[in-house]
Amino acid sequence: MLRDEISDALKSSMKEKNQVAVSTLRLIQAAIKDRDIAARPKGVGSGISDDEILQVLQTMVRQRHDSIDMYKKGKRDDLVEREAQEIKVIQ
Repeated sequence: MLRDEISDALKSSMKEKNQVAVSTLRLIQAAIKDRDIAARPKGVGSGISDDEILQVLQTMVRQRHDSIDMYKKGKRDDLVEREAQEIKVIQ
């Protein structure tokens, strides 16, 4: 299940002291939890499915690509690199 894989990746990133991966994986978990909470009134008590988690991840990647475009226009190469690293973690 994707939730378990994300949790395991977070644990290993924490052991490796990879701060970019840790912060990105925590963002992913927070986004999934938000979707879980939003799905509760619809009768989904056990959380969203793996397909919906994949949609969350795709949305996050798309947001990062949009941010990269904006940062390139603003000539913020440091932020472009950070967003690119986050995309690698998400994928």
